[in-house]
Amino acid sequence: MKKPMLVLLALFLYMLPQAVSAHAVLTASNPGQGDTVTESMDAFTLTFNSDVEDAVETKVTVDGQALATDSAAVDGTTVTVPLAQEMIDGDYELSYKVISADGHEVGNTVSFTAEGLTSEESDSEQGSAVKSEQNKQVNEQDQKAAEESHEEEEGSDTGFIVTGLVIIALLCAAVLFFTYRKKD
Repeated sequence: MKKPMLVLLALFLYMLPQAVSAHAVLTASNPGQGDTVTESMDAFTLTFNSDVEDAVETKVTVDGQALATDSAAVDGTTVTVPLAQEMIDGDYELSYKVISADGHEVGNTVSFTAEGLTSEESDSEQGSAVKSEQNKQVNEQDQKAAEESHEEEEGSDTGFIVTGLVIIALLCAAVLFFTYRKKD
């Protein structure tokens, strides 16, 4: 009786790490979503709730134009995106795709604004405000879509956990059935 129970316990412990793995979720960034930067930066950072295996893609744009960056560096839960050129005033978007420790690819965009970095006159204040508001609305929609996608993925993990627990319960029942059947 003890041997089958030990086998079932070992099977349960084997499945447990797989059931609790989750996709990396962005918990912080520098600059943060919607921030206004007033001093030039050498790099941007993204911090996740779990380890990141690889940065598949990072892209920085300012007012829709690509900004040169060096290769992103991954260190545990932090991804650093170094800039290869100086920042200028404008509306920025930092798009990323990373591979989380569980092997899934996740990505999104962080938007922020830079002001007072250059002496050049950009668009009129009214045009900039309209553009900033449009970017904010688009980013809120992107963020909401990413959260919904993450919730759907979490639901599939829950299904896996429930299926695993049902299988374990059936195995326990079968072991008990055959153990008591042999005694009769």
